[in-house]
Amino acid sequence: MTAVVGIAELPHGRMTGVTPMALHDRLGRMALDDAGLSITDVDAVITLSPRSDPYLIHAAALAEFMGITPPVALTVEGGGAAPAVMADMARMMILGGRAKTVLIISADMPLSVVNRSNYIQTLADAGPVHPDIERPFGPTVPSLFGICARAYMHEYGATERDFAAVSLHNRKAAMAHPNAHMRKPLDMEGFLASPMIADPLRLLDCTPVSDGGGAFVVTSLERARDLKQKPVKILSAGFAMTQLHLSAAASLTSFGAGIALDRALGQAGLAHGDIDVGLVYDCFTIALLLNLEDMGFSARGQAGEAFRAGDFDLGGRIPINPHGGLLSHGYPGRAAGIGNLIEAVVQLRGQAGDRQVKDAEVTLTHGMGGVFATHGVLLLGRA
Repeated sequence: MTAVVGIAELPHGRMTGVTPMALHDRLGRMALDDAGLSITDVDAVITLSPRSDPYLIHAAALAEFMGITPPVALTVEGGGAAPAVMADMARMMILGGRAKTVLIISADMPLSVVNRSNYIQTLADAGPVHPDIERPFGPTVPSLFGICARAYMHEYGATERDFAAVSLHNRKAAMAHPNAHMRKPLDMEGFLASPMIADPLRLLDCTPVSDGGGAFVVTSLERARDLKQKPVKILSAGFAMTQLHLSAAASLTSFGAGIALDRALGQAGLAHGDIDVGLVYDCFTIALLLNLEDMGFSARGQAGEAFRAGDFDLGGRIPINPHGGLLSHGYPGRAAGIGNLIEAVVQLRGQAGDRQVKDAEVTLTHGMGGVFATHGVLLLGRA
């Protein structure tokens, strides 16, 4: 079995005085130090190519920058599902004897480095908007999620107060996290006063643009027991892909998160009720509602009410996003989703302070790429 033995994260928001490559280097060294390991222990590096620093083989460029020559230097593409992909790759490399210490870093600086117009054009050229069927009609990523939100309202009678319940929940949680980008108090009045971005989604239905990211170190569980931190076991991973473009989706209100979760649970030999904490991808409020319902944590059309009832609070039926989610903890471009994994490890170590979930034994980390296109679920457990 394998384990996460070191993690690193910096405050999300606008970063100055650092380049994207230097940010990766700093996070990597912090994660190794957290584990009680050194840069010379690393024999595999895995990264996600950041939009702010798009090297052809980013992991090799980073290894060169760090002054190491590991046998394995891989850069993956998986959107928000990438953290689960990278952790599973590390697990397979270690179990297969191809590596002993895998350093995984996912960071981006879209707020302070990426030009806004270039960022939008990149999304249009290589993002989830179909070049022939969708782009001629001018959709943006928010408007595509807005289509799903409108369909959800039509199908289940939901209102924007259901979306607001998600935003308020995550903001309240983020106020207890020192690294969160959005920590100012938020109430219903403030949510409803935020401008419309893509009807019916308002500004506070959308994630902020953040500089940030994270890093983690994976090694064998046997070796992990002699290291600095309490090891966190990688129990299983599950993945699903239903489509890339929304115009190809079979449904506008049901996608692949539940399929990915079922595959991860089956691999680990666990049941739905064994999960103590859920870290679920929420690039927009509608994303969290639909992903939770797809995974069976709420009946269809009822997730908003479940938020209002406190089902997903720290003392609720199952705590969801106690770090504030992407909506308030931060959305660091292509690195979005790494914060979910970092929070899962912190929770299983029992180091979350005021946001600690009592007796957490198993966490679900979910990531999503595109507009509900790809899903990755990673189950972690206390060793």
